[in-house]
Order: sequence, then C-alpha cells, then structure tokens
Amino acid sequence: MKTLYTAFKGKNNTSYQLVSRIDKNSLFLTNSFTGLEKDITSLDCDFDTVYMFGIDKNLVNEIRIDLCACYNCEHICTDFYLLPFERKLIESNIPYSISSIPTKYLCNAAYYHMLKKNSNTVFIHIPSLRGMNETLMNRLAEMF
Repeated sequence: MKTLYTAFKGKNNTSYQLVSRIDKNSLFLTNSFTGLEKDITSLDCDFDTVYMFGIDKNLVNEIRIDLCACYNCEHICTDFYLLPFERKLIESNIPYSISSIPTKYLCNAAYYHMLKKNSNTVFIHIPSLRGMNETLMNRLAEMF
C-alpha cells in the first residue's frame, strides 16, 4: 500500500516537523493558494491513501480530523474509512475530534485539490507549536 504524507513548508510549522519525523513519502506544500494547487496537481504518482496535516492554532494537545472541503462553492467529502484510523488514535492515546465543517483557508484549499485527485485522503489538523506538547508529537510520529 502506497501512502503519501503532506504538510505545509516552514521549519516552525508543526505539520512540517511531524511529516519530517515520519520520514516516508512526503510532499511539503507551498504556503499560497496557487502554489499548493500547483504542488498537488503536479503529483504524478498514484497513492492508495493520503494523510494531510495542517495547523489549527486553537487546538491544544489534541487533533481534529476534517471530513470535508469546500472551494469555489463546491463541497466535497473524503472516502477515507475512518473507523480503523480512530482505533489507532485510541490505542495511541491521542485525543481527537471530527469535523464535517470545512475550514476557510489554505488547509481547506489543499484538502479540496487533493480530494479531487484522490478521494481516499484525510486532513488532520494538529496544534501549533504553542499547543503541541512533545508527547503528542511523538505519539503521532510513532502512529504513522
């Protein structure tokens, strides 16, 4: 099974730090709407599953799984099968929530473009540096 992990560029970005630790097939997205669209559409490899990571500065020591994206008035949801993933989160003692309300910025645009390319994609928001403790970061890195 071929899996891709994405994060946004930036050494002080926790999504970048996490995906750098996972050390598998990875794509670091440009921090602009046109740049990230180009990054995603230029992917030439087919992946069975895509895990996308981005930051939500309101999260503290927990993650949020986003199920949908909305871009240019088009609403799209993932086909990712959540139950086994939730079991892994529980086994890894990682607090999480699930949202079906699309976010509004770069994460949403990236998720939308990736879902159009691969519907078996899931977007996971993680805390920023202020809201992320080392325990959570380690558990996430080990889980993947």
